[in-house]
Formats: sequence, structure tokens, C-alpha cells
Amino acid sequence: MNYTGAHCPVCGKAFTETDDIVVCPVCGTPHHRACYAEKGACANEARHAEGYVWQPERPAEQALPSAKQETAHPTVTCPRCGAQNPAEEPVCTICGERLYHAPNAQQPPYGAQQPPYGTQQPPYGTQQPPYGIPQPTVIPPNETIGGNTVADTAAYVQMGAGRYVPKFYEMEKTRKKVRWNWAAFLFTPYWFFYRKVYAAGAVFLVLGVLLSLCTATPRFQESFAAIYDAQQQYLAGTLDEASYMAQAQAFYTLPETIGFFAGGVVLHIAAGLCANYFYKRKVQKDIADLRAHAENPERYRLGLLRRGGVSALLCVAVIFIYSAAQQLLGVAFFNLLS
Repeated sequence: MNYTGAHCPVCGKAFTETDDIVVCPVCGTPHHRACYAEKGACANEARHAEGYVWQPERPAEQALPSAKQETAHPTVTCPRCGAQNPAEEPVCTICGERLYHAPNAQQPPYGAQQPPYGTQQPPYGTQQPPYGIPQPTVIPPNETIGGNTVADTAAYVQMGAGRYVPKFYEMEKTRKKVRWNWAAFLFTPYWFFYRKVYAAGAVFLVLGVLLSLCTATPRFQESFAAIYDAQQQYLAGTLDEASYMAQAQAFYTLPETIGFFAGGVVLHIAAGLCANYFYKRKVQKDIADLRAHAENPERYRLGLLRRGGVSALLCVAVIFIYSAAQQLLGVAFFNLLS
């Protein structure tokens, strides 16, 4: 056996090819012959009773090769989407989730279970939610939604991913198509264009414009003008309350008035019920299309950022278009019935 590079346990010097070496017959420990003779016994004689066997020394640079590799580029797993981020990043580069860690934090050993989606621990000192408040949906990082990973879905949704990804996951697992959306209910049809759900947004926009025709009939316009004048007279004290209430009752019992308000409520409720379904379907379709046609991973990620997210500019444009369409179509309908 070649002992070159190993160290004599007596003098501590490394063995060379020309050294005269004596090996202990019990444990196999090598010694310089002179050192062995000087000591008169094996340097590890006290350990023979415990069955000690000498092992060759391992070079320091080979002792922990995986440790050097892991610490070369430390990363941190996002607790929301499961994406790997450089340790120096304060937030996830995919979904924007806050990464609570030290700048020199290291990943857990390979194979260690990652924290499930939605179970991120709050910073030290953060008060826990009171008993009875619903806890967020737990989504493991390796789960898929409609054939797409949680990370890709969060990268596509971008703003508000913490709200919509759990909703999509719950709809996927429960096979439910209806999930209430307050934003779509309150801001119909603008929410659809803000989230780039163009087809559904166009349908609700057209329905809203058609519904506004109820207010463009000559009878509605005359009744509205009468109730406005009655209100001004009542506030000025020249009209008694009974006359004002009779005029108001005549206005609010018009078929056009009932149809306009009832139709508006139905339209907003329908938007609140189906918004998440249409949005989830568009997210799945766009991600699958990008995956099928992207030339490389960089193009794929860029496509997620461009096609996903929100569009505030388009939302503002639709507000003006919606108002203009109501005015123009209302005037044309009024002239047609006059």
C-alpha cells in the first residue's frame, strides 16, 4: 500500500517514497521505523481494544465536494410558486413573493421536502390571524393547474397571483366552474379587459350597451325629466311631499326603469360568478400555447410576462369606449322611436 502523503502519528511528518515505514500489525497504522522504535509501540495502541482500524487520510479539497458546489451559487425556494431564486434576491423573480431569508442563506439538503404553497411563515413578531379566519389554500410547489405548473401560472397572472392561483387550484381539484369574484362583480365589464380576458369582456360590454337602451326611450326620458323637476321643486319647497312621491313612484315603476336596474344587477352577478372560470381557462390556454410554440425557455418566460399580467391602459380605454357607445347608440335609438 502506498502511504505517500499520509502523516506519521508520532512526529506528524508526511511520508515520502524513500521513508522506511513500519505498519502496526493490529490496526494498520503506519509509522516511521525510527519513530516506532522510539515509542516502543503503536501510537494508537490505546484504541486497539475498541477495534480501531487506521484509514487513509482524505485530501481536504475532496472531503466535501457537494458542499462546495452547493455554496457556490446558493438559492432560495419561493414559498408561493416554488421557483428557485438567487439568495441575494429580496423577492421572487417570478411571482414577486417576499423571500424572508438572510443574504447568505443556503438551501436545505437535496431531497428535503419544500414548504407547501400558501404556508409561508410570517416574519418574527408577526401576529397570527385570530381563530376562525380562513387559512390560505395549501398548494405543494410541484402541483399543476390545468396541466401547467403553479410557478408558470403565477408567472402569468403576476399581480394578484396570491389570490387567483389558490382559486384556480381549488376549482381544479373540486371540479367547480363557479367561484365568486368581487372585482368582476363591481367593475363589470372593465375587470375583464384589465385581466386581458377579451372575449368575455366584449360580451359583457355589448350586453351593457344594449341594456342602456332601456334609458333611451322617449317615455323614460320624459319621466326622468319630470322626476328631476319634481325633486328640484320639492327641495325648494314649492311642491308637497305627496306629489313628489307620486312622481317618483311613476318613474320607478316604469318597465324601462325596472328592466334597466334589474338587468344591471343580473349582469353584474353573472360577471362575478363566471369571471374566474373564464380567466382560468384563458390562463391555461395561453400557457399551453406558449409552451408549444416557444423556441427556448427564455422566449417562453418572456411570453408569459408579455401575454399575462394586467393592462390598466386598456381598461381606461374601454371606459371611454363604453361611455361613447352608450351615448351614440342611445341617441340613435331615441331618434328611431321618436
